[in-house]
This record gives sequence, C-alpha cells and structure tokens, in this order.
Amino acid sequence: MPISYEIDHKAQRVTAVATGDIRLEDLTAHFSALVQDQCLEFPRLLDARQASLLLTAEETRRLVPFVARLRDDHGHARTAFIAESDVSFGMARMYATLAADADAGFMVYRTIEEGAAWLGWAATPVAHPAR
Repeated sequence: MPISYEIDHKAQRVTAVATGDIRLEDLTAHFSALVQDQCLEFPRLLDARQASLLLTAEETRRLVPFVARLRDDHGHARTAFIAESDVSFGMARMYATLAADADAGFMVYRTIEEGAAWLGWAATPVAHPAR
C-alpha cells in the first residue's frame, strides 16, 4: 500500500507516510483501514513529500462525500497533509476547498514542522509507519 501508518494509541494520533503514485483507490483504502483500526477520530499527520497525488478534479470531488460519510459515522479529527511538490500541494488544497464543510479539519502544509504545530503536537513526529 502506498500509504502506511502508525497509530499511537496513548497519544491518540496517527502518523502516515505516502510514497510513490497515490490514486483515488489508495486514499479510499487508507481511510477504510483507519476505520477498521478504529482511529479515524485521531488527529493525523500524512507525510506525502515522497508521493505524487494522481487525482483528477472529478476524483477529488468524489472523494469528498466518501470522506464525509466516514467522518459522520466514525468521528472527525484534524489532518495535516504535508506536500512539497506544487502539483500534490495544489490537489490537496483543491480537496480542502471542496471539503471545507465535510472535512473542515483538513489543512495542507509544506513542512512536517508546520503540520505538527497546527495539530498541537509538542514534538515533530518521526515518520516510521509500520502498516
């Protein structure tokens, strides 16, 4: 899976890393796995600096109601999405705009430090996801 993650149950947070090409099915599988692991309501930092979001505008629009249903059923939490490439940053910002009501806690940043600070995490996470 191009998106792996580690759950810190004690701190109630998820650190995820995306690598390679990320498509709609990768994102839906990731969200479904978070639901299965009962941690969708935990704040999450998704490090996508080594990934390329390969979503069309239509796929991005389809992702919004999918995530909204999961959030309604399994809880809301902040997500800091970290992207260095302009394309991935722009696609993630498009999602954030389209999902402003359904996933209001989704923000896009260029650095892990910025994302961790927005999440209120005292220490910057080290990305070593196991899943």
